Amino acid sequence: MTNINELKLELIDRIIGIVCLEKGLSKNTRIAYMNDISFVFEWFTNKNINCLSANEKNFRELFSFLQSKNYQPSSLNRKLSSLKQFYDVLREEGHIKINPLNNFESFKKIKNLPKSLSEEYLSLLLTKAKKNLNHIEQNNSAKKTKYLRTLTILEILYSTGMRVSELVSLPLSDFIRINDLLQIKGKGGVYRHVAFNKESKKMIEMWLLHRCSIEKFINNKYIFPSNNGIGHINRQYIYKDLSELSKSINMNRTHVSPHKIRHSFATHMLNRGADLRSLQKLLGHADISTTEIYTKVQSKRLSGLLNDIHPLNKIDLK
Repeated sequence: MTNINELKLELIDRIIGIVCLEKGLSKNTRIAYMNDISFVFEWFTNKNINCLSANEKNFRELFSFLQSKNYQPSSLNRKLSSLKQFYDVLREEGHIKINPLNNFESFKKIKNLPKSLSEEYLSLLLTKAKKNLNHIEQNNSAKKTKYLRTLTILEILYSTGMRVSELVSLPLSDFIRINDLLQIKGKGGVYRHVAFNKESKKMIEMWLLHRCSIEKFINNKYIFPSNNGIGHINRQYIYKDLSELSKSINMNRTHVSPHKIRHSFATHMLNRGADLRSLQKLLGHADISTTEIYTKVQSKRLSGLLNDIHPLNKIDLK
């Protein structure tokens, strides 16, 4: 077994060279590997730990230290990958018998969920969208199409929590007899029902009536055709229209997006007392844990919900 005092820079460089050659990694990646390995070896040396005899416990202490310094999961995973590969080659070269990182799993990445828009802000957006529609000239069909489509899409997104990818692919045939509920095809080909409120239903009916008057849309099978009448509108147009609407009420254009509206729908529903199971169905989440994360549900709220509704809480056992 090689002694730590014999592990010179040349050996570290040679091992990293083997790793980079096998993986076809770039010069910059090689430098990053060298930095990662050098940092770890220095950390162990300062703790009088032989890097070649460092065990799983030693490495767990190392990563606990890194986490305490607020290293992001992406940085931790990069270091972990570098070390795993480095120690694999050390084992193959006969310097160690077992890779001490074999039992390590990747660090979970933090989901950066968007902040929800306030109810007041969404109310301002809807009010402005309605004003835009009411103040256009009667003979300006292009502007009417744009403003009515934007308002209808905004109403649907906010009233249903629908994903923008689900919205753009909605077929016209589903709206021949529009009801309060609509079955849509979501992620993974799973169908679910979404519910329209009175206002969104009214806007859909207005849009359908206007859509029928546009010749290039007549043979299109989608409820929201593209501007040239071929296929459906793409999400970039929706982003653009919503951004323009946001800018028109002096709000930063990056403050609104279809996904933020979906998140706002979930947050506002939860704030107003919706239960998680119903919200899970409306959002189309396969697992309720996704709904909890998506809406940033706190454990305190869940325990409060249990205390409020569980039948045992109504029984005096004294």
